[in-house]
Amino acid sequence: MYPENLGMCQPFPMSNRGRPPLISDEAILEGALSAFAASGFSAMSVRALNADLGLSHETISKRFGPKIELFRAAVGFGVAQFVADFDNEMRATGDSGSTDDLVVLRRSVRALMVAMSRNHALGELLHHGGIDESERVVLLGGSGLGDRLAERVALLDRLHAAGIIRETRIRDLWFLAQGAVAPLHFRELSKTFDPFDGPIEADEHIDRMTGAIMRSMGVEDYPVL
Repeated sequence: MYPENLGMCQPFPMSNRGRPPLISDEAILEGALSAFAASGFSAMSVRALNADLGLSHETISKRFGPKIELFRAAVGFGVAQFVADFDNEMRATGDSGSTDDLVVLRRSVRALMVAMSRNHALGELLHHGGIDESERVVLLGGSGLGDRLAERVALLDRLHAAGIIRETRIRDLWFLAQGAVAPLHFRELSKTFDPFDGPIEADEHIDRMTGAIMRSMGVEDYPVL
C-alpha cells in the first residue's frame, strides 16, 4: 500500500515459545507516529511503546536504531500515508473523468482535507526540529507529495491567469484546508457547538468547507462532484 523503500511489513520467523509476539515494522511506525504526536519527541518513551505493543524493551531500538531515527522513520511513514489517502480520495471523486481545471481544483481541496483529517499529527511532526530542511525535501520528493503540490501550484496559476480564481498560493490552500478540518481533530471542543449546529459529521463538514474554500478563491458557482 505504501512505498516499498520504507521497508515495512517484513515478516520475522517465530519459533521459540515465550517470546513476545512479533509485529510488522508498519505497525510499529503507526504506533510511534501516534506516540510522538501525543507526547512530543522528548517525552515519548520508546520503552513504553515497546510495552504497549507487547514487545521486549529493546525490540524497537534494534529495528530502528536511536529514538531520532525512529522519529524520522515514523514521519516518513506518515507522509506516505498522507499521499495514499490523498490519491485515494482523488480517484474516488474522479469517476466522471472530467479534466476541467475547476473540477480538479475542487477535488484537490476536498482530497487535501480528507488526507489531513486522517493524518492530523503529520504537520506538527514535520515541523519538529528533528527533521531539518534537507530531510523535508527528501521526504516530500521521495513520497511524491512534492510532485502533487507542484501540480496544484500549476493548477492554481492556470486558473488565476484565466481570471477564474483569485491569486492563491499553495501555502494559502494548505493552511486553509488544515484549519478547516480542525473541528475533526478537536472533537471535545467541537462538541461545545453541538447545541447550535448539531453533532459534526466528517463528510458533510468537509463538503461544506470545500465550498467555503472555493468561495474564498472567488468561485461562487463551483462544480459539484
